[in-house]
Amino acid sequence: MKVTNMTQKIIDLEISSSGESPDAAKLKPTESIAFSHGRQSLDRSVWYSGSLLTFLATGEETHGQFALVEAVGRRGNLPPRHIHHREDEIYYILEGEMVFSVGDRTIKGTAGTMVFLPRGVPHSWTIESEQIRILFLLTPAGLEEWFKKFSVPAPAMTLPPADEGYGEVQRMLEAAPRYGMEFVLP
Repeated sequence: MKVTNMTQKIIDLEISSSGESPDAAKLKPTESIAFSHGRQSLDRSVWYSGSLLTFLATGEETHGQFALVEAVGRRGNLPPRHIHHREDEIYYILEGEMVFSVGDRTIKGTAGTMVFLPRGVPHSWTIESEQIRILFLLTPAGLEEWFKKFSVPAPAMTLPPADEGYGEVQRMLEAAPRYGMEFVLP
């Protein structure tokens, strides 16, 4: 067994690509990568639509295989119902309570719950507790660029002001097709 410092690369595992991502189709990585930027990494954190997001792993770092993001949000912050056509999402609730709407199902999640949101299925969620802290995994990577585009650098590891939410909906609607997204409007 190979043990190494988390800031170094570990080369001992072959990863095969499903070919779903344009980058993944070209790459067949033969190395695993271990790294740590720190959970409280201000230089990797943004304020996005009322939430604090920290990019723990990006497609650039994972050869397009996945992105991992930690999010902190508050009650009342909910996205419009939408569909991802390129990525699956997996949410893991670390703290708080959320209710997910996935297709025609409703799933209530508390700390320790994992919810899979498959590509091609309309979904949304609401935050039931005062605050949540979650990890979400995007596979393949790519959608993290959406979050970067519609965010601002976080000036502190805190939530943005309460009145900041999904204020750029028109711009998001126009940009969504470029990111393989579709908003399901009432």
